[in-house]
Amino acid sequence: MENNEKILKKLYEAGKREIRPMELIPLKFNFNGLFSRQSVALGIITYYFWKDVKYGQYLLEQVNKKGQTEDDNPKYFIKKVNKNDNNPDDLDMNKIKNFLLDSEEGLYLTCKKYFKEDPEILLQWFQTNKLQGSDSISQWISWTELSLQEIDSA
Repeated sequence: MENNEKILKKLYEAGKREIRPMELIPLKFNFNGLFSRQSVALGIITYYFWKDVKYGQYLLEQVNKKGQTEDDNPKYFIKKVNKNDNNPDDLDMNKIKNFLLDSEEGLYLTCKKYFKEDPEILLQWFQTNKLQGSDSISQWISWTELSLQEIDSA
């Protein structure tokens, strides 16, 4: 991920703002974080769900979000994210916060405890999960709850 930030920084500083993911391959950019993948019929058909993704201070944001099918190869716009912007960290933190606040009382107690004590840990875990291809908040919270319970009981 650190290498991706360096590559995006070079492109951004060189004035290259619009890019297709395939243009990143020669630069040894791991672009698997740009999409989630779902295979059907024993792997015969694979659908790609493209998404915006942040690498350090740089955001790859889809230029044409509407009208794309799942397997289209989108254009991305490289943006530099300032701390004061409504950046992906804030958006992800809000997703976690809203999910935990909207959950029934008595559920996800360990995640709620961590959210109060050290929300940055939850944010970091959630963003790592997103980079691995899944941004389902409900699945992630359930998995994280079990993991944190194991950590706390050890």
